[in-house]
Amino acid sequence: MKCAFHAEVENTAFCIRCGRPLCADCIRSVRGSVYCENCIAECVQGAPPQKKVEVASGENPGAAFVLGLIPGVGAVYNGEYFKAAVHILIFALLVSIAEASWGFTGTLFGFLAFGFFVYMPFEAYYTAKKRKLRREGVELQTPFDRINEQLEGIQDRDLWGGVALIGVGLLFLMDTFGVLHFDKIVRGWPVLLIALGAWLLKRRRERT
Repeated sequence: MKCAFHAEVENTAFCIRCGRPLCADCIRSVRGSVYCENCIAECVQGAPPQKKVEVASGENPGAAFVLGLIPGVGAVYNGEYFKAAVHILIFALLVSIAEASWGFTGTLFGFLAFGFFVYMPFEAYYTAKKRKLRREGVELQTPFDRINEQLEGIQDRDLWGGVALIGVGLLFLMDTFGVLHFDKIVRGWPVLLIALGAWLLKRRRERT
């Protein structure tokens, strides 16, 4: 949601008096409560409070979680229509690939589809909870925010992310044309554990 006074800037809180979305520059904090500059001026002048702005989105985290069990509906409840379309597209794509594949590929995409199905209600829940607390002037850091912070701390993450996607795409393409078979490659899964252990040791050494 954009700031009521700066249309190009995302909001970080809401005025508890009029409900306007505010960016960091527009926040006026009084005894721990968030106000906009207009409301502070009106309070000083003794003017009556403005009618609260209604936002077309849900604020019940429980309802968001339940609706999130239906692909895309939880995001619609939170007023995030583009995200809802993306959720539906991703879930439908994963399910379609899982049904059209066999062996390891079908199993892999089946687990990915199930994982994404579990992710959607929790994402809707935390989004609704975060929006509700923002209206009260409280900024909540969700588990998804912490994951994003950890990903942002990875050096050259865009580079390595692109390399990983290209590599995985090539592997699936070769499996489709019969150049290699995932059923044979999957036997080497212990290599992933070795790589993960080496990465954790490297992180430990960098901290010390």
